[in-house]
Amino acid sequence: MSRRNQRGNRGYARTDRLGSSLREIIGEELRRIDDDYVAYVTVTDVDVDNELTRARVYFSTLNLEDEDLEGLYAHMGRIRKAIARQGKMRRVPDLEFHIDPGLRAGTRVGEILQTMEAGADRVFTETSEEE
Repeated sequence: MSRRNQRGNRGYARTDRLGSSLREIIGEELRRIDDDYVAYVTVTDVDVDNELTRARVYFSTLNLEDEDLEGLYAHMGRIRKAIARQGKMRRVPDLEFHIDPGLRAGTRVGEILQTMEAGADRVFTETSEEE
């Protein structure tokens, strides 16, 4: 059995270090880009696979819309060049951009709580008027 199979599918310190480094490099490069589509984009996390060939870049924006995703893909070449230059890597991983799912879930929970609060206020005012 090869060493790779013996280790299993656990996280590696190298992928964690690379993810952290990529998050910093991509964030710095996005600050340098003068484009409205990426002006308010914040990189929240980068998840690198074990083979170091693919990196999922999670980001947040003010409006959480897919237009920001298109803006990031439009500047993919510049971001990859920055990674190659600053990260001193032989091969830059393929980048996939995703809106951070935690932010969408948090926004949805906030909306649900607001509707519940509005419904509770309505019920409270109706019961107090009956008395």
